[in-house]
Amino acid sequence: MAHYELYICLKKATYESAVPSVLQPKLGWNVHEYDSEGEITSTTAYTPTWKESAFKGYLGAPRVSLDGSLIIVKGEFSMLEGELTAMIALGNGMSYPNNSILTKSEAQILANGELFNDVD
Repeated sequence: MAHYELYICLKKATYESAVPSVLQPKLGWNVHEYDSEGEITSTTAYTPTWKESAFKGYLGAPRVSLDGSLIIVKGEFSMLEGELTAMIALGNGMSYPNNSILTKSEAQILANGELFNDVD
């Protein structure tokens, strides 16, 4: 309900920074500390970078532009829970395709264009 499979084209600096806190439950994980008997003594919610989430398998495989400045990733995000709003805010004041939310067809057009392919 109110979840959408979307793509986001992130600037490299954003891709290597922490995901918005509203996405932590979906893209993050817990880090546990153990005592000498192997019992959990504490649990900390870890907020990863977009890159860490992609390589943990929580996002689709990243597609990197030729110059490495842009990365397209795919994920399922909620409008109802504010996830999409937080993602849109990443692109405030930026021009396309920097931190832009994309549909599947928009992501395909961008990924098949000159920024991502050597089209001589």
